[in-house]
Amino acid sequence: MEQTTLKKMRIKQIAASNLITGIMIVIFFILIQISEIRFTHFFFCLGILMLLQSIFGFIKKGSTKSFIPLFEQVAIYEKTKLGKEWEKEQRTENIWKLILSGLMFFQAFSFQNVTNPFFDIEPIFLIFLLVIALALINVSMLFRFRKIDRSTEEHELKGYTKESNMMAIALGFLTVIVIFFFIIIFVLP
Repeated sequence: MEQTTLKKMRIKQIAASNLITGIMIVIFFILIQISEIRFTHFFFCLGILMLLQSIFGFIKKGSTKSFIPLFEQVAIYEKTKLGKEWEKEQRTENIWKLILSGLMFFQAFSFQNVTNPFFDIEPIFLIFLLVIALALINVSMLFRFRKIDRSTEEHELKGYTKESNMMAIALGFLTVIVIFFFIIIFVLP
């Protein structure tokens, strides 16, 4: 793929991903203001959504089809660039969604007796989570683009799935630590 075309596609991908994430978060904020969503309902719905995504991903297998043409174009490009690593990555992603779905169902069960509605959470904490989520999404996409787009041969990307999963786990732990300290400093006092 030509460098200018690739750059335009990646910029559109970042813009579309941020727009979709932003719209979903705004809808979530509106819903928690309008209705009294409880933690147990939130986690249960999130678990169902992730379970459906996982099942759909396993059924879809190696297909690059997407509802959004831009994401289909990206998937086709990355599949040709990554080769077998792309299929490994998709399978691993679906397994993680399945595991996270189980975790959300466990959380729904754990919060069953909590009577506080979701909107009792401080707005500054929700804004902080929004900023952290957008930062993580953008940083991870930039690292991904850099690794995939700069490689010239398929053997350079061998083990990419394992490497990206290790990086995701490390970023996850770092994010948990940052959120934990934010809660201690700003929310608890």
